[in-house]
Amino acid sequence: MDNLNNSAFRIPNYELIVILGATATGKSALALKMAEELQTEIISADSMMVYKNFNIGTAKPSKNELSRIKHYLVDILEPQEKFSVVDFQNAASKIISDLHQRGKIPIVVGGTGLYIQALIEGYKFNSAQDINDQGKIQKSFQSHFKETGELIYNAKVIGLTLDRQELYRRINERTKKMFDAGLVDEVKHLLNSGVNRNDQAMLGIGYKETLEYLDGNLTLDETIEKISQATRNFAKRQFTWYRRMKYIEWQNVQ
Repeated sequence: MDNLNNSAFRIPNYELIVILGATATGKSALALKMAEELQTEIISADSMMVYKNFNIGTAKPSKNELSRIKHYLVDILEPQEKFSVVDFQNAASKIISDLHQRGKIPIVVGGTGLYIQALIEGYKFNSAQDINDQGKIQKSFQSHFKETGELIYNAKVIGLTLDRQELYRRINERTKKMFDAGLVDEVKHLLNSGVNRNDQAMLGIGYKETLEYLDGNLTLDETIEKISQATRNFAKRQFTWYRRMKYIEWQNVQ
């Protein structure tokens, strides 16, 4: 993170800091550093980190990191529970308000672009169909930002990016480290504890492929490559999503 432009840490008069980017770009590390310097707290904008005991495959902050800085919307749900963009928007808005009352500038960090966009652009949800219809959200959805051209918070939105080949190298390396750290044992423990393989959390990248490995349908090397490829594809989709957010201040992390 030392090669980031120092402007990332100049935060006068902002109500909110947002750190986003593709997976493996170093968002969590930067958020921790900024939170410690600004003496504030972190709100996770990650659709998988909400689930309890799904740690390695989600690249969840370590126990030490969670103890250093208060994190919200991490480890709050059981694996079978649903968590929508509306749930995130409502929960995060309340946390931001509470932190403002304590004189803190909240830091929102994560790679779920829809969550972040809905929060800071003020999406207006009218029905369950709105929540689940991606086409409607992207093409005809109403929001405070569409109506006024302004975000609902005076926010500094920092996007982390790096050379595509370096990003893919990091993704491949991180996938291997997940298996070294015990991803297979984590999935076995989840199954033994009663988690259903069709639960929402088990459908995430890393978990469904590891289930294939445990079923004997993939070798370990094939599993690692399949997860790496799925993660690389996910990173492409993340950057595609961010292109519509013209207010992002991009920082190259190389």
